[in-house]
Amino acid sequence: MILAGDIGATNCRLAVFDSNLSAVAQGFYKCKDYSSFEEVVRHFLQTCEHPIESACFGVPGPVIEGRCKLTNVPWEVSAATLAEVTGSPVTLLNDVEANAYGLETLRDDELVTLNAGSKLPGGNRVVVAVGTSVGEAALIDVGGRIHALASEGGHADFGPFDEEQWQLLRYTQRQYQRVSYEVLLGGQGLVQIYNFLRDSGYGVTPEWLEQEMQNGEPAASISNAALSGQCQLCVRALDMFVSILAAEAGNAAVKFLATGGVYLGGGISPRILDKLHQPIFLENFVNKDKMRNFLQSVPVYVILNDGAGLQGAAWYAKRAISSVV
Repeated sequence: MILAGDIGATNCRLAVFDSNLSAVAQGFYKCKDYSSFEEVVRHFLQTCEHPIESACFGVPGPVIEGRCKLTNVPWEVSAATLAEVTGSPVTLLNDVEANAYGLETLRDDELVTLNAGSKLPGGNRVVVAVGTSVGEAALIDVGGRIHALASEGGHADFGPFDEEQWQLLRYTQRQYQRVSYEVLLGGQGLVQIYNFLRDSGYGVTPEWLEQEMQNGEPAASISNAALSGQCQLCVRALDMFVSILAAEAGNAAVKFLATGGVYLGGGISPRILDKLHQPIFLENFVNKDKMRNFLQSVPVYVILNDGAGLQGAAWYAKRAISSVV
């Protein structure tokens, strides 16, 4: 049996998979309720009677020599310590690295095509995952063997495209000295963009929306109001958000020569699918001067399966067992 885990900034998901990568036991935990990831794993294993042969966990942060200090969770994770807890070999992967391996497990109906392109068999693939944070990873085929390349690309500096985005950068620098793509695309990025537009005189917040934002989740309120067309300021904010996401997806495509496609992961893209289908996404994705023709040929997909990272960790652990045998 394989133990796999996917740690997010808010939640942890653990599951035991059989040799066919079918989940036979699962657990879902709030990070804030535990002092360490080891505590989460112990809790899960107490309810699980399956013997563990191998374990793999996707963690949000850079993994260096089997250790990771998580970026948005106050935990430090060690493969060696977790091996003592599980009684099996343990591998740590960056969470989006695990998501990239998860591409090997997805069915066709778990992907939505934004740009058909001309996919090359064995071509490099890229995952750009947008949720509480922003993560990026590449998947390459070397002699028929798949390898994921982890990165911390979400922390790269934001590159404004036009005057309005330069104004957004200057506005955001009042709060953040250095503005990364994660600041504008992760978590409260849509709220940051909305606040910029509101404070710059592009519109006012309707009273009903103000109350809804105070009583619930502001980013969701803005997104819902934009998708329903109830608030034009929200529409403009979501348009700007999507244009920045598209530009960064295009950046990832040209950096990794993603002839196998760009895959949008994380929790946000599936929720704004209607907006991503509009011309604004593809126009900003391909807008790279000399690389325009290349980017028009790059397939772009949205991952609908929110368990891709968990399945990717299980896929990697299974391959580790096969390699030993």
